[in-house]
Amino acid sequence: MATVNASKYGYMQSASTESFAEVRNGSTGNGVVNQPTSSNVVVVRRNYVTGGKGSEWSLKRSWWAFDVSSYASDTITDLRLYYDPTTNTSSNFPVAIVKSTAQGNANSNLVSGDWDSVDFNTVYAGGATTYWADTNDLSYFSLNANAVSAFTSNYLKVCVMWYQDYTNTTPSSTGIQSGYQNFGTIPYLSFTATGAGYENNVTGVLNSNISRIVGLPKSAISKVSGA
Repeated sequence: MATVNASKYGYMQSASTESFAEVRNGSTGNGVVNQPTSSNVVVVRRNYVTGGKGSEWSLKRSWWAFDVSSYASDTITDLRLYYDPTTNTSSNFPVAIVKSTAQGNANSNLVSGDWDSVDFNTVYAGGATTYWADTNDLSYFSLNANAVSAFTSNYLKVCVMWYQDYTNTTPSSTGIQSGYQNFGTIPYLSFTATGAGYENNVTGVLNSNISRIVGLPKSAISKVSGA
């Protein structure tokens, strides 16, 4: 299995006393943190409070960027996004993983103006029952074909958010739900990458067991002795 660590990763939040839509569809956030090192920090959250002084809505999102240029021409299977949650996470907190347009070529820090650097039309994982794990164990999300397709662009960039943030559904109940993360482990991708190239067996050895032929990577070979 191949692995690629996030080269840029961070989070920010936004809040409004006007409406949920103003938060969700706003253009700027605040409290930006890049390459955090905390072992127990909130990285995705939803909060809704209301009372005699009015209402407030707030959201927190995370952005992770991966340079996958070394695998851009490979066939990618079993793509997983690993992260290290903590038990401070709210139970049954649903999340979505969507396409990010922030962090340049996986080499730029997150900035406040990146709050809207997301593509809500391209989802990589998530659902009403896809929960941010409330455990201290390394966990993962299985990413879909949209995420695999992103490899051809050399970069896979994601934004992690509350599922109803993704669906643009105003919260109907008050309260806070949060996903916590331990950055002792940097978020990373795990996948199987199969390079194009010579596909036959060689002297009785199955092709699947061959990586190099006479010192050359098989991806660079089209024929062996004319075959």
